[in-house]
Amino acid sequence: MKNIKYILFLGLVSFLSSCDDFLGTTPDNRTVIDTPEKVGELLVSAYPDQNHMMFCYNMSDDSAEKDASQRFTLNAEDGYLWNDFRNVSQDTPDIYWNSCYKAIMNANHAIEYIEKFKDDKGNIDWKYRAFYGEALIARAYCHFMLVNLWSKPYNNSTSEADMGIPYVTKPEKKVFVKYERSTVAKVYEKIEADLVEGLKFIDDSAYKNKRLHWNINASNTFAARFYAQVGKFDEVLKYTNAALTENPASMLRDINGKYSEFDYNETLVNWGKTEEACNFLVIPQYSYWFTNLFGTDKYGLIDAYHDQMFKETFVGGMWAWKVYGSHPNIAVAKWGYHQEKTDINSDVGYFMIMNSVVDAEEALLLRVEANIMLEKYDEAIEDIDTYLSKRVKSYSGTTHKATDTKINNFYANNGIYDKKLDPFYGLKDDKQRVYMNCVVDLRRREFYARGMRWFDLLRFNVDVKHVDWGGTERFLKVDDNRRQLQIPVGARNNGIPANPR
Repeated sequence: MKNIKYILFLGLVSFLSSCDDFLGTTPDNRTVIDTPEKVGELLVSAYPDQNHMMFCYNMSDDSAEKDASQRFTLNAEDGYLWNDFRNVSQDTPDIYWNSCYKAIMNANHAIEYIEKFKDDKGNIDWKYRAFYGEALIARAYCHFMLVNLWSKPYNNSTSEADMGIPYVTKPEKKVFVKYERSTVAKVYEKIEADLVEGLKFIDDSAYKNKRLHWNINASNTFAARFYAQVGKFDEVLKYTNAALTENPASMLRDINGKYSEFDYNETLVNWGKTEEACNFLVIPQYSYWFTNLFGTDKYGLIDAYHDQMFKETFVGGMWAWKVYGSHPNIAVAKWGYHQEKTDINSDVGYFMIMNSVVDAEEALLLRVEANIMLEKYDEAIEDIDTYLSKRVKSYSGTTHKATDTKINNFYANNGIYDKKLDPFYGLKDDKQRVYMNCVVDLRRREFYARGMRWFDLLRFNVDVKHVDWGGTERFLKVDDNRRQLQIPVGARNNGIPANPR
């Protein structure tokens, strides 16, 4: 994509510069888009090239303050203390906001061009169909991430009034455009419309490497994520079934198999590969987040959390996850990094990670969640067993089989896991609550350090607890306005209302 120039937001000179605004500069002399190939090239930039995992991780209850550290960053502290972030730099909310809207802008340019090739019946020219689907899904995904970070969680009783985010559907062609915050409900309506329409056109055969694009499995899993958020579990089941094969175990990351043989560096090299069957969608993103995986940050994994999450399983035996280092610098190895050189002859550049933002594990655990909510407990247990078969050391289908008794003994009688989940759609009875405690706990472990825990705490309306190194506990209650990130200063200067504080 070096041959295509993109409109940049006011103040977004580079990803390390001041980038606290959006949708504000004069359009540039964009390369003319006049072929399907050029549309495909443009859509490479319809994905956020910045990262949300660091700040989401530190805001969640996965992060604790250590009693000793080799590394302090203001960004990590602002996340941990639930401050409004003071830096505008890599791995911060402001730059992720801009990255999402830049991706949306590029998707909109592609959509506008492709729609010129609709016939009288509204049919898209076959040469552009896959790109049209990709652009719509890309636009839906970025708005979904934005509304879940900067607005209150979806709630069918309040979302008609709750402030959403600007849903942008037209390319920016003027120097200054007035954008308004829609309601959360209307944002979700538009996400669903883009999602449903885009799914009609997704075609894996259009790409040399489908895992770098919104392919069929990734799109269906994202659809399931969306419908779980709004509490439509028949739809969650429909889309997860579409994403998973009849042998879902073959799609999962082989943690207790080949990954158990990897050393630390081999794990980092393999984690984000598109060749990994579990990685449905991989996005290259600028980030220093890989440094946390050395365990040297002041805020991160502590021994108590390690013992709670990565030792004994609820079915007997031990988890196969490897935790590297020694107190206090311990971490779970995941993605590695590479360096994008500033030019071909340079020895310096920007650090990037290959981030698996949608994977088979998410599809499987969303299907567990759907079956629990639909009271199909046998089906839920079957998928839990499938998950465990790749996560428990020396897994035995007999010894380590999940049962109703094991789930109840661990998740009903252990206060650590009674998170008092309170989704807006409600939980029917104690059995459903206990099973949901189980799947939410599995999600916490599976997606550790990837920021997804923050979204679960929001959608299940759970207080967030942080434990300081001296034992002091601090809480972010469900009604605390700091659970919604503050709108970037530049966007507020352009008329976007701030979130209350």
